[in-house]
Amino acid sequence: MHWSVQRVTNNLFSVSATSDGLDYTHVGNYRSVEDANRAGRRFVSAKAHDQGHNTPERAEAKIHQQRHLASSAMEG
Repeated sequence: MHWSVQRVTNNLFSVSATSDGLDYTHVGNYRSVEDANRAGRRFVSAKAHDQGHNTPERAEAKIHQQRHLASSAMEG
């Protein structure tokens, strides 16, 4: 995943991010190239973190946890 910064006007920069190099998500517009790069870095980092938490093993564990809570609620 990476981000791209493009100058829109003299003091406005647009940030977009992609994970596959084809589909871009607009992150936002910023007043400085430094702010734009910071936003791109945060966006990519957050997406990478989210993808790490959505692995099949974690999804399976979450379903098991939900089933356990549901059966406990029915018993109690």
